[in-house]
Amino acid sequence: MQGRAGDPNTRRGIVYGAGLLAFALLAGTVGYVLIEGLSPLEALYTTVIVVSTVGLGRGSDLTSWGRVFTIFLIVIGVGAMLYFILNVIEFLIMEYLQEIRRRRRMIRRIEKLNDHFVVCGYGRVGESVVDELASNSARFVVVDSDEDRCQKCIDKGYFVVKGDATEVEVLIEAGVERARGIVGAFPADADNMYVAVSARELNPDLMIVVRSDKTEAESKLKRVGADRVVQTHRLAGKRMANLLLRSGVCDFLDLSMGADRPEFDLTEMSVESSSPLASKNIKETRLRERTGMTILAIKKKGEVRFNSNPSTNTVIETGDRLILIGTPEQLESLEKETGMLTS
Repeated sequence: MQGRAGDPNTRRGIVYGAGLLAFALLAGTVGYVLIEGLSPLEALYTTVIVVSTVGLGRGSDLTSWGRVFTIFLIVIGVGAMLYFILNVIEFLIMEYLQEIRRRRRMIRRIEKLNDHFVVCGYGRVGESVVDELASNSARFVVVDSDEDRCQKCIDKGYFVVKGDATEVEVLIEAGVERARGIVGAFPADADNMYVAVSARELNPDLMIVVRSDKTEAESKLKRVGADRVVQTHRLAGKRMANLLLRSGVCDFLDLSMGADRPEFDLTEMSVESSSPLASKNIKETRLRERTGMTILAIKKKGEVRFNSNPSTNTVIETGDRLILIGTPEQLESLEKETGMLTS
């Protein structure tokens, strides 16, 4: 993972130790060939068992010069071996400690998050979800058990929890109890089901959206706690059919909901009691005249369906949700004027 470079001095020590060890093996092999007349293979074998401190079983067969050479080889070779091993051990320990420190820092940062999103699974679907959240400056935490995927998220500056999202402890670490919503983007319906069950137990008010590749699994996922189930194959089919039948509509939606800075923004706003829009009808708010934003639909508190294209006499009440459209600049103007954040 990023940052796992270790201490440069320790890494250099490993390289030097490996170089010294290689030199000792080479010198020992050449020495035994010249002094004792051994074959290169026998000389290398003898050098290895001397340097590895296994012991020289044939010490009585060596000449006097061979024994003197062996003494020096033991001092130099064993020293090089110990130097190399100690640097490797130090490197591994430092890597482990650095990983623990990084994980703790990440946990402390995640603990400060509130009203964020949790994305479980950073595959193709999960990555697309994360890219969309990031393009809208939303706060989120990615949960995945694959180290390479986690590293990819870290490289992009995302909050990451490495672990199995089907485990309650991992979801708690991702701050599900304080989160606004969670996405189960795993390819397996069973994994998304575990995510939905665990997340609902931890946070009853959580918005849970899960992926499903099987039509028959949708009802089961909703029964265990999922608020929305997105069937990727059905969504792709509708998209392709709409491109054939209503390409202009699709182009407009792409412009309004694109990953880059869009020409138009479709956004959602919840009306709080402190909102200047509360208890006024649409005409009285003069929202379009002041900000340029247009209310496309209203969902009244407690109702399931949206009232699309509401009349100017429709009263906006606390708890209503508004769907609005406008340019990014008009959206910023709306947020500044009303003091309300859109989502």
